Amino acid sequence: MDKVIFIASLHRPFSQQLKTTKWVCDFIASSKTNIQSSQLNLEFYYYLINILYKEYQRETPTEFNGLPSDSAVYNIYEYLKTKSKTKFIEEIPGIIKSRNTALERQIYSTYKAASYFVNLAKDKFGLVDDKNKLTYTGNSLIAIRSNFYKLSTVEKEFFFVRILEADFHLFLTLCLFNKLEKKYSLKGTIDEQLDFIDKFLKISHFKFTSASLSNYNIVRTYWAEIIGVLNSQGNIRKKYIDIINDNEKFRESFLNLSGLFLKFEKENFKSKISYHTRKAIFVKSYKNCLKQNISDLGYINLYDIKQQMRISSQNFQVFLAEFYELEKNNLSIFFNNTVNSIDRRERFYIRNRPVIKIKIK
Repeated sequence: MDKVIFIASLHRPFSQQLKTTKWVCDFIASSKTNIQSSQLNLEFYYYLINILYKEYQRETPTEFNGLPSDSAVYNIYEYLKTKSKTKFIEEIPGIIKSRNTALERQIYSTYKAASYFVNLAKDKFGLVDDKNKLTYTGNSLIAIRSNFYKLSTVEKEFFFVRILEADFHLFLTLCLFNKLEKKYSLKGTIDEQLDFIDKFLKISHFKFTSASLSNYNIVRTYWAEIIGVLNSQGNIRKKYIDIINDNEKFRESFLNLSGLFLKFEKENFKSKISYHTRKAIFVKSYKNCLKQNISDLGYINLYDIKQQMRISSQNFQVFLAEFYELEKNNLSIFFNNTVNSIDRRERFYIRNRPVIKIKIK
């Protein structure tokens, strides 16, 4: 397994807009003096409010989605223009700390956004170096002509490469799982993704919670959508596959990742999908029996459920045992072996106890 490349944390929504990294690069390029790291976020924030005020007057974005709102920018600009640049920048740390007024809270939230824009450009994508100068890729980005808000075709390809350089394994893992979700008609696979990341990619960073990965994946999904990485079938588009194949490092890493993914699907995913599919049918059959008033004090005969599921007794027994072990901590599951009349049919077994009825709460 080659070195796993991934971004450990992303902010939703402030990391979503890739275009903001170009604004950071434009700011760096326009600066006539060396910018100290302690002043980078503050200086860029002043630049951002000014540039957004001008651009919002010309055209507001179709969606903000992580961008400062037009009302916040207008309010802050009205305050900003009453101050000198030096005075305004000097006030920001105190404003961020106090956040007493509505305006101060707007400054706090927009400054936070600006800080994440810098973080994405500098720390995540490497467009700015440690001396706060544009890197080769940063200069390449500002050389691309495009709309202020919308990504051009060339920019989309540029950012696809940047994402692979910074987040290769988790971004493409998300794309591969998107395909599986369509293949198996699933609404989400976050638990399976965590399993794959932990056991196959050997990343334990997300093991403590699925919430962090879910939030980061919202950012990655937005990137994939705005760049147009996937087609309607969930496959990576040919032009992006070509970009991968044209880069030896990307090509070898993608072959390794795809191999691991196929192994995971074969060993783990298909069996889990089979269980979840049968579970959905089982629960639906149970509810149908309740609606048909064939319950006994809320208990449903397992043979009535089995009949609706159209499954063999042997397979039903295997599923029933698995269902109980996997769901007993999530649901209140009760069994009994009592019937109102003689029922000589073979019993099912849960932990070696014969049962013929079930109640789920």
